[in-house]
Amino acid sequence: MPRSAARAWSSARTLTDLGELTAQWLEGSLATLPGGAYRGGPDEETGPLVPVLAALNRSGFVTLQSQPGCDGPAFDGRRWQQRAAVMCLTDAAGLQQLTRTARGAGLLLAAHRADRPGPVRDILVTTWGGNGYTGFGGRLRKSHIRREYAGCHRDAVRAAQDARQVTLVDPCWGRDTLLWPELSKLLATVSN
Repeated sequence: MPRSAARAWSSARTLTDLGELTAQWLEGSLATLPGGAYRGGPDEETGPLVPVLAALNRSGFVTLQSQPGCDGPAFDGRRWQQRAAVMCLTDAAGLQQLTRTARGAGLLLAAHRADRPGPVRDILVTTWGGNGYTGFGGRLRKSHIRREYAGCHRDAVRAAQDARQVTLVDPCWGRDTLLWPELSKLLATVSN
């Protein structure tokens, strides 16, 4: 990991700090995520989502995973389907905001704490050739979060471990026109 990125991550103390650094990584001004993960920026499919993801990260949410909705052939010709989805860390107020957004828009929701799972364990978000391939929304234990934020100050790691883990998923396969506009609407109401 470049020294400048290592210094940035080690200086983070709060969820707000982690969110700002994640936004910088998404936008290309920070070389890696903590621990040297994901050098070179997000996946190509994430490019169109960067504005809303960066805004989320600067508004009290720390994104961990995201993907657009899509439906088409995979590299091997089999059908590849994705539901638009995002998983993030936030505080109790952020959980309430995301819960209202999910209910109002008909989005699927999973919410956990590191020490206590919620009622929804995992949401299938990707199929490959008709078979389940990827899920979002599973509970992350404290040990996983500690590994995810390797190199960060212990206060930042603790803030991430104490945060609510929230996942929103569009229920329709392939659609990419509901989740991101709904999150943009939410962000318009959230003061920075």
